[in-house]
Amino acid sequence: MLRGCAVYATVLCLLVVLLPSSANANSLYFRMCFPDPKSPVVDVDVYLTSERSGTRTKVFEGIKTENCSEYSTHVLTQGAFNVSAFHANDPKSALFETIVIDFVDVNATHFTLWYDEVDGTYFETKEGVYDNQLLNVAYVRVFSVYPMSAIALLTRNTNCYRCRNVILGDKVVSTNTITDYFQLQVDFPEEISACTNANSKGVCVGTEFSNQTYYFGERGFYTLIVNGNGDIIIQTDIEGDAEHGTPRLPILYAFVIIVSLFIVWYVPQNLCPSVAHKIFPSDMLMHPPPSSSYLLVNNADKMNQSSDSASKGSHAIGNPKKSSKRVQSLDSFRGTALTIMIFVNYGGGGYNFFDHSKWNGLTVADLVFPWFVWIMGTSMAIAFNSLFGRNTPMKTFMYKILRRSILLFAIGVVFINVVFDTEYGRVPGVLQRFAISYLIVALVILFVPKLTSWFYFEHPSENAPIIYRMKPKQQAVMDMKDYNPHTILRRIPDVAPYALEWLVMILLVVVYLCLTFLLPVPGCPTGYIGPGGLLAEFGKFEPEGGVCSGAVSCCEGGAAGHIDRWLLGWKHIYQSPTSQDTYGSGAYDPEGILGSLTSAFICYLGLQAGKIIVHHKGHKERITRWLTWGVVCCGIAAGLCAGSKNDGIIPLSKNLWSLSFVLLMAGFGFIALTVFYILIDVYHVWDGAPFRFVGINSIFIYVFHETFQMYFPLTYQWDYLTHGRALFMNVSAVSLLVLLCYYCYKIDFFVKI
Repeated sequence: MLRGCAVYATVLCLLVVLLPSSANANSLYFRMCFPDPKSPVVDVDVYLTSERSGTRTKVFEGIKTENCSEYSTHVLTQGAFNVSAFHANDPKSALFETIVIDFVDVNATHFTLWYDEVDGTYFETKEGVYDNQLLNVAYVRVFSVYPMSAIALLTRNTNCYRCRNVILGDKVVSTNTITDYFQLQVDFPEEISACTNANSKGVCVGTEFSNQTYYFGERGFYTLIVNGNGDIIIQTDIEGDAEHGTPRLPILYAFVIIVSLFIVWYVPQNLCPSVAHKIFPSDMLMHPPPSSSYLLVNNADKMNQSSDSASKGSHAIGNPKKSSKRVQSLDSFRGTALTIMIFVNYGGGGYNFFDHSKWNGLTVADLVFPWFVWIMGTSMAIAFNSLFGRNTPMKTFMYKILRRSILLFAIGVVFINVVFDTEYGRVPGVLQRFAISYLIVALVILFVPKLTSWFYFEHPSENAPIIYRMKPKQQAVMDMKDYNPHTILRRIPDVAPYALEWLVMILLVVVYLCLTFLLPVPGCPTGYIGPGGLLAEFGKFEPEGGVCSGAVSCCEGGAAGHIDRWLLGWKHIYQSPTSQDTYGSGAYDPEGILGSLTSAFICYLGLQAGKIIVHHKGHKERITRWLTWGVVCCGIAAGLCAGSKNDGIIPLSKNLWSLSFVLLMAGFGFIALTVFYILIDVYHVWDGAPFRFVGINSIFIYVFHETFQMYFPLTYQWDYLTHGRALFMNVSAVSLLVLLCYYCYKIDFFVKI
C-alpha cells in the first residue's frame, strides 16, 4: 500500500503548487480609450475627483490620446467620480472637465471611458467578470467607429476545416456602437475580419477587410476596435489566465513533481540497492518478474496437459497474480492506456489536447481506446493459445466467446450508457465496440482454415506453438513428416499459416471502404467523410431551420452516420459528438456500426503481436518483429493521410475509425509494447508498477470509474475553477483508482469476463 501512497503524495504536492488564489474582487480599475485614429495625438493628464469627498487624484500622467491606456494603478473605491483631462504641457488647457462616472457595479471591476476628441462624445463601459466555472473561453466585443457603414465582425476557428464564417454574436455593429461581450473558444486561434454586408450564413457580400488571425487568451476580455481607417485593433481589456490559449504551467508543475518522486523512488533501487532497502519498505521496492513470465512457449508438456480445467470452464490464464505465464509488459501497457483513458474521461485538467479531436487529427485522448482494442487482440492470442493447449472442446470455446461478448455489450448498455428512457437510450458505446471486435476476431480464429502445409517444424517431435486446432490424426501425420515446402514462409510462422485469416480481415476493411466511399447518402456527397453540421463545407449542409439536431441530419460522418441513423435511429446514438461545438453537428456516434469493422481490424493487428509472443521464444525475435510491424503500419498510415491532419486520401479520424487512424494506432501499439517489453521483461529496470495493477483488473476499474465518476472524492465542485485545480482533481481521482487497483491486487480480487 505504501507504493500507492507515493502516488498519492504526488497529489498532495499538486495541491500546494497548483491551486491559485482567486482574484481580488474588491479592487477597481480605470482607463481611458481614444479610438478615432484621425484625432490629433496629444499628451494629457487625467484626474478623478470624488463627488462624495471632493478628493482629487491624478490617475494618469502624460498618456497619449491614441488607442487605450493601461489601467490605473491607483486603488479606487466605489462611488461617483468626476473625470477631467488636461494637456500635459499646458495644465490650464482642458481636453474635457465634467464627465461623471459611477464606479458602482457588483459584476464589474474594470471601467473604461471612451472619448472622441473630434466631436467630444464619450461613453462608459464596464468590463465584467468571467464565469469562474468555465474554462477555455475568452470574452470578445466589437466597437466600431468605421464611418462608411455598419459592419459585421466575422470569425472562424482555425480548427474548423472548410468551415464558413460566423458573425460574432449575430450582431451588425453600427458606427460609434459597442456590443456586449461574446464568448469565443481559445483551443485554437481565430480568423477575424470585418465586412460591410454579410448574409446570415456568414458570407461577405460587401467589402471584406482587415483579415487577420489572433490567438485569444483564456478568460481574457478583448475589444475589437474597427477604426475609421478600416483596421481592426485588438485591445486587451483584462488580461486572462494566459496571453494566448490556455495556461500550461500547471502541467509543467505536475510533470516535474511526478518525475521527481519517481526518481527518488527509482534511482536508489538501481544504483544503491542496499540503501534502497533501508530507506523504503520492501512493499515499495520493485520485484523482477519470474523468468517464465516472459517466455511464453507452448511446448509439448503444456500442450498435452489435462484438459480438466478447461472442461470445468475455468479461465484460460487463471489468477493474474499467481500465474507465471503473464507477460507483465502487456499488463503494464494495458494499465497505462487505461490510466490515461480514465484521466481524459475525467476531464484531463480541462485542456483541449487531453480531449478528443473535433474530427480529424490526433490528441492524447485519441490514443487510448484503440490501444486498448489492440491490446485485447494481443491478449486473445495468449489466452486462446492456452485454451487450445488444453484441447478445449468447441462447445466450451463458443460458450466463452458468446458469454464474454454478450456480457461486455450488456455492461456497456446498462452501466456505462445508463439508459433511463428506452426511447432515447444510446445503443453503441465503448464496451459494445469491445464486444463486437472481440466476437469478430474470435470467430475468425476458430473457423477460418489454417494453411498447415505452409508451416515448418524445426523439431517435429514437439507440437508447434500454434493458435489453430488440429485433429489428432492430422497431428500424427505432421509429426511423422518434416514439412519444409517453403523455406521463406517457414521463417514467418506467425503469419504464413494465417493467410486466410488475413484475407478475411482485409475483406472486412474493403467492405468498410466501399460503404464509406461508395454508399449513396441522401443530402450528402457520395464518399463524404467529414463531420457535417451547420458550418462544414462552408455551410453546404445547413438545413432550413438552421439547426442540426434530432431527426434533422446535416451529413454527420457521411455513410457512417447514415448507417447508424438507418439501423438504430437518431434517438439511439450519441447526441453530443466532439464536433458539435466546432462544426455545429447533430447526433453522431463515434462508436457506431461501420467503425466496428476497422476496430475489429486493429484488434486483429493486436492478435498479430500476440502471435509473435506465442511463436517466437527469443527477445530479439520478438522485438525485431514488433518494430517491423510498427514501422510498416505507421508508414502505410502516413501515406494514406499524406502526413497531415486534413489532407491525403484517408485522413486520421478517431470519430470514423478511419483506416489510416487504426493503422497508425496499431503501429504505435507495436512500438509501445516493444518499449514496455524491453524495460520490464528484458532488462528488468521496471516492474510495471503501478500501472500493472490497473492492467490486470481492467474491466473492474473501467466500469467502476464510469459508474462513480460524479461521486466524491472523484469529482467535486470548486468555488473558483482553474486548470490547476481541475488538474489536481483529475490526477487525485486517477491516483485513488490506482490505489484501489493495488488494494484489489493485495487481496486477490480480480474481475474477469
